[in-house]
Amino acid sequence: MNTQKQAIATTAYVKAMALAGALLASTMVSAQPSDESNLAPFSAASIGMMKNTDAEQAAKQEQQALSLLQQSAPAQNVEQSTAAALKSLTPSFSAQGANVSRVQLMGATPMTREQVIAKHTSQPIPSSSATTEDPYRAPIYHSFAIYDASSRLFEDFDYDGFYRTFSVTFDVDVFGSYLNERADLFAELYLSRNGGPWVHYYTTGVFTIYGDSTQDDYEVLTTLYTGYQTDHYDVLIDVYEVGYSGIVASISADNTDGLYALPLESRDRDSSGEVIIVDEGGAFSFFALLGLGLWAVLRKREEFM
Repeated sequence: MNTQKQAIATTAYVKAMALAGALLASTMVSAQPSDESNLAPFSAASIGMMKNTDAEQAAKQEQQALSLLQQSAPAQNVEQSTAAALKSLTPSFSAQGANVSRVQLMGATPMTREQVIAKHTSQPIPSSSATTEDPYRAPIYHSFAIYDASSRLFEDFDYDGFYRTFSVTFDVDVFGSYLNERADLFAELYLSRNGGPWVHYYTTGVFTIYGDSTQDDYEVLTTLYTGYQTDHYDVLIDVYEVGYSGIVASISADNTDGLYALPLESRDRDSSGEVIIVDEGGAFSFFALLGLGLWAVLRKREEFM
């Protein structure tokens, strides 16, 4: 009889331990990246925006942009990601006004700098008002200079010193016949891995600058999702005037340390690959107490029987 009671108690204990194990398993969170085998070889998302002159508002705008970049992460492939981003993110940006460009996703085959330049020069428009030999042939004559360019790093989840998200900020000045001359511009941005070829990763929206104002900086935030190996990357910025095909100003890591040797890697490489145990409310203590408590109850019942 005692043997039968002990067998019943042992069976109950095993079941209790299994139940506790199931409860504990529900608190385990895997830090390994999801299966991204269907993603394009290269994918990245960027947001461009004019910097707000108010520091607090600029910081809030930047945090919102970073949050939107996280939401725009590709799901299974770039096409699905693009559709999701345009559906969910564009309304958020429309409320922010014209100084913020929507999320732009780069697909599997980014272009080289030479290819982008060739694409612009093939268009049937003048080269540039800034490089025209005879300025009177151009409707408006401007000259341009990039006053400054810098970068910042965000989001290094595996703490190896290489980041998945970064920003580039630059300030373009325009000089012409009038004080506070106005010009409409856009820029092409490139990355070079460890001295390799310049590869395109973002085209800004059109933005307007005035003379040599210090209040018209433009910032581009980018998250690299797949295809970017852990390495150091240089940045190059080519600026174009709207309506012209030629580059009006350019700056790169050769001109400023702010664009030199950024330690970057794509999201699929920015993970420790470990399983994290989340112990909320003492999961391990609960496991032990549940088993021991049930065992004590069964022992009590055995003593009274």
